[in-house]
Amino acid sequence: MQRSKYIHRIIKAILFVAIVVFFTIILDNAFELNEGATENMLVAYSNKDDIDTVFVGNSAGEMLDAAEYSELMNVSAFNMCTPSQELAISLKNMKMAASHHKIKTIVLLMTIDSVGQSEGDWIDHLYDRVVDSSSPLNVRIVNAIRRNAAKSFDPDVIGTEKSINIWIPWENETEQDLCSIIENLENRFMRFISGERLGSHIAFDLNERFYENAPGEMTYEDIRLLNEDINNAASLSVPSDMIEAEKLSLLSEICVFCRDNDINLYVLVTPHRTDYYERYDSFRSYFNTLNAYVDDFIAKRGFMYYNTEDDDKLHQILPDDYFYDWEHVDDAYKDQATRYLSEVIKNEFE
Repeated sequence: MQRSKYIHRIIKAILFVAIVVFFTIILDNAFELNEGATENMLVAYSNKDDIDTVFVGNSAGEMLDAAEYSELMNVSAFNMCTPSQELAISLKNMKMAASHHKIKTIVLLMTIDSVGQSEGDWIDHLYDRVVDSSSPLNVRIVNAIRRNAAKSFDPDVIGTEKSINIWIPWENETEQDLCSIIENLENRFMRFISGERLGSHIAFDLNERFYENAPGEMTYEDIRLLNEDINNAASLSVPSDMIEAEKLSLLSEICVFCRDNDINLYVLVTPHRTDYYERYDSFRSYFNTLNAYVDDFIAKRGFMYYNTEDDDKLHQILPDDYFYDWEHVDDAYKDQATRYLSEVIKNEFE
């Protein structure tokens, strides 16, 4: 009789866990942000042969058309920029491209605030989910547990609400629109029925080994220089959230990776509308200070940096009408933006 009670309790516990897991999966599929931009980029990448030039960065970098750039510069380029792509994902994209192709040049298209603090890492999470989707189920589960555990026990996170929310993706990454929620459920249900995996065209499992063994290890001198630069950043007369040690570390890793793999790295701050700095009028002097700091940071590591704000011809070639907000060029003017950026790269970097 006693044994029967224990068995019933165990069964109830298993059922409870199963129900919680079931509803968590439903809520994830309903509310978690769609990874469409990342997936579309990676699928397009997987169908591209003989890449020797790669563009990485956030959505501002999408103004560059890789096909036209390839023709103008006589290269084979691919644009890996995606919305809200931070330096950590840019580095992953660089490594993936270098694992499949002989990359000669990488152009990091960044906004001046790329080295500042950001709100979480939800794009990183979506990127990882697309990458994991081409792996077997057991590998995906192990990868997710490993990453989430590392984040949960981070000294800055442990004991906070975020340490729990990390395990519930939709908690901080929600689609609020009813149509988007329905579309999420429909798309993911059909994907489940068909057995189609996200990013199934890309051999992601080959990259994990490359990430671990690729040249690009920080040397003692690299670490010393980075620590020196981080200390110098702390003394800059800019708000503390405009420059973050973690972002500087990533920028250093990007430089080291390109150096050790004989890749030319060009760091380019993308164009913007004339009222961009009016939006941040009180921060203009801060941006100038930050700009000079990043320029020096990149130069110390043997690479070149250019901010299009320094170009007097910028707004003549790309007038405000070409932008649909402060830093994004309308698709109708991608050709003009590509020609402009190709000229900047040719004149300033090559």
